[in-house]
Amino acid sequence: MAQIYDVLIIGGGPAGYTAALYAARSGLNTVVVEQLSPGGQMGLTDIIDNYPGFDEGIDGFTLGEKMHAGAERFGAKTELAEVFRLELAQDPKVIETSEGIFYGRTVILATGANPRLLGIDQEQQLTGRGVHYCAACDGMFYRGKTVVVVGGGNSAVADALIFSRIAKKVYLVHRRDTLRATKVYHEQLESAENVEFVWNSTVCEISADNMVTGVKIKNTIDKHYKIIYNRKYSGLHKSVELTIIYKRTKIYKLKIENGDMHENKNQKCDI
Repeated sequence: MAQIYDVLIIGGGPAGYTAALYAARSGLNTVVVEQLSPGGQMGLTDIIDNYPGFDEGIDGFTLGEKMHAGAERFGAKTELAEVFRLELAQDPKVIETSEGIFYGRTVILATGANPRLLGIDQEQQLTGRGVHYCAACDGMFYRGKTVVVVGGGNSAVADALIFSRIAKKVYLVHRRDTLRATKVYHEQLESAENVEFVWNSTVCEISADNMVTGVKIKNTIDKHYKIIYNRKYSGLHKSVELTIIYKRTKIYKLKIENGDMHENKNQKCDI
């Protein structure tokens, strides 16, 4: 007979493993289903300086492994698998994955977020080497340097504001001529002397020599190109100024039947 878990958690990021730790520590038979490795998107971060308890910082992959070990200490299991389908109206609930079918009396959805990539050459290879997706996580590496932020929504604009207080120069590249972000951000950005808007433009190419050294930007109206380079100097360091590419975050929505899973004002769904 198939094993039925008390708690089945989809997603092995910080939220998923926090839930796993509490559930397992309470004596519940718990499993975490994660597609890649413990830590989720956090695993892409070189150094995390803003997590309590690590006075010298810690890299995201190691922190993910520690979260995994902490939950495992109390008996939580981890299954590396991709989730294809959920049947949450049944009892027990059914989770179909690439590694088979799992059953759980309770399912916790902790799927987190995934970066929305630009889709240009070398972007994925340069992740962590000049291409990043979280200003709060990685911004301090680029203090006094030149940064390119891509996007016009709240996530991109919030990152640009963080960098306006850290970086020497911030280019905000947006494919339209106005921001889609909440208006409260507009005045703050416009008053920042080191922020330059690059309207009606997209990043079409990343220059790199192991690390990002520049970007090529195309204007969608007149088709002209703008190139932002970084100065180099001799020695062990590759460049004085690194360019970072940021993009909006894509939030995954697990769909139930034919539509999204809706919540009421108390954050409860129909199931």
